[in-house]
Amino acid sequence: MVTSQDDCWELIFQKLREDDERDLDSISLVSRQFLSISNRVKLSLKVSDKTLPLLPNLLTRFLHIKSIVIGSDINKDIDGLVNQIARSGVLNLQAVRFQIRCCSTEPPRDGLRALGLNKKIKNYLKVLDCSGLCSMQDKDLVLIADSFPRIEELRLRTGTDKSNDVAARITDDGVDALASKLKELTKIVFKCGACFITDKSLISLSTNCVKLRKISLYISSRGPHYVTEDGINFMVQHSSNLTSLSLKLWSLRHSAFSFAIGNALANAKNLNSLTMTQELISDKRICLVVKACPPLRKLKLVGFGPKYPEIHGGLKFLLQACELTLEELTLRSWALSNTGISDLAHYLSNLTSIDLDGHFGLTSVTFYTLTKSCPLLEILMMTDSRGQEIDTFSPDHLHKNYRLRHLDISDNMWMNDTTLINFGQVCPNLQFLGVSRCRQLTNFGIGEVLRGCPVIRQLNIDCLEVSDIFERYSDHSVVNLKTLNAWGTQINDKGMAMIGNGCQNLQYLDIGYCHEVTEKGVMEVVRNCSRLRDINLIGCKKLSTNVLPQMVFSRLSRYGKLNRRSWLDMSE
Repeated sequence: MVTSQDDCWELIFQKLREDDERDLDSISLVSRQFLSISNRVKLSLKVSDKTLPLLPNLLTRFLHIKSIVIGSDINKDIDGLVNQIARSGVLNLQAVRFQIRCCSTEPPRDGLRALGLNKKIKNYLKVLDCSGLCSMQDKDLVLIADSFPRIEELRLRTGTDKSNDVAARITDDGVDALASKLKELTKIVFKCGACFITDKSLISLSTNCVKLRKISLYISSRGPHYVTEDGINFMVQHSSNLTSLSLKLWSLRHSAFSFAIGNALANAKNLNSLTMTQELISDKRICLVVKACPPLRKLKLVGFGPKYPEIHGGLKFLLQACELTLEELTLRSWALSNTGISDLAHYLSNLTSIDLDGHFGLTSVTFYTLTKSCPLLEILMMTDSRGQEIDTFSPDHLHKNYRLRHLDISDNMWMNDTTLINFGQVCPNLQFLGVSRCRQLTNFGIGEVLRGCPVIRQLNIDCLEVSDIFERYSDHSVVNLKTLNAWGTQINDKGMAMIGNGCQNLQYLDIGYCHEVTEKGVMEVVRNCSRLRDINLIGCKKLSTNVLPQMVFSRLSRYGKLNRRSWLDMSE
């Protein structure tokens, strides 16, 4: 029951946080009361090189954060950073994620040990993502197991080992030590360039971690691995709570196969999510999944290429069996045609998300087919299709799909202004539109679709030959646009002025490597887009560092005070 004004505001801020937590930044500037409340409802913190000097103050200010992300640009003392977190007064830290770009980064062993000595963190930490730490060893797995016995989700990654140094690998010994102590583990992800675990690791996880629900094993084509179909068979049959299975075994030899994996899948009656790559996909195995009749909600099949006709019948059978439960479908790097999609579409009526990346035979026909056959569809990704497009719009395509919110059709050479405008007429409630590298598009086509889809919040037009997408519509305000990614376009000062006048709620702008933009254009946006938080100016040749103080003083003169938060992402 709400008992105070603060409680009311807190409920409102929580709702804003669900939409976009970054909206709390602006709210915190309104008053001391709003600052205090927004501090309480902020749940995540990303630490980058820019925020690192402020980390002690941030940890003191945001005592209720549940998730900390160590950002990809951190290149300093990771141990010291994690030690700061361990010594902080954070009350309920539940997730720590290392998303560091440099794979040579050593795990912060002293820092992890310090985290484990903090009783609150040791008791509450549920998620540890080490996917940004590529030099994990067996001793690190032992350290994790000893320090965080209540971990529920764990992500591990190893790089390709070229030194043949056994100590620099994750082996069965490390996994066994981990599995024997993490009794609460529900999800584990292995992402390996060189994987030195065997079936013994899978058997240990299945035997010791009885609550395990999600298992993901990804081994790249560059590295060896020693997991066989017998280990996968044991894992599936003996993990009674298993609901999600992801097998991306790129280097698996065909000669190693029996039908053990298929038999295991036939027993996987509780799966609601299944991911497999081409090395594991066959018509017979798909039919065995159908035999198990699992309540699949997510299905992801990757990389079958030109051999797709061999499994079309099995896939159709599976989609028919899962028609009432399947919500998300991903078919990547297949040789699907428009005809193939039309044949499958009869069984996709319950889908809310479809990802068809890398199908070299698809055109706009597939878009019209799916938006008509899938009335619940909210997300459609159809990128990197290289089909030969002919204008196929007809009276049959006059349907509307009001649910579609997210459309990514980037990297399609057949996409032109007419086709894009027709797409916009079909799905007028788009909030996200990605058309990057669709090089036939012009200012006219993008401007028309913005007019027809007035609730678009994010627009990606990277590497297009466009300069002023609002030129024909100077009286048209794109009030909902918050994010514009226009990296490598021909946008000039005139175009920037139109952005400033038409996109007054813009918050994030990327015009990196837009060589025609000068200080005049940048200042038009800064002065008119009062909610602007981040602008990327990397590679803009006609800009000098003098633009930075102009931007700062423009904001200072407008608001009478300087917002001390970092809102500029700029590099010379």
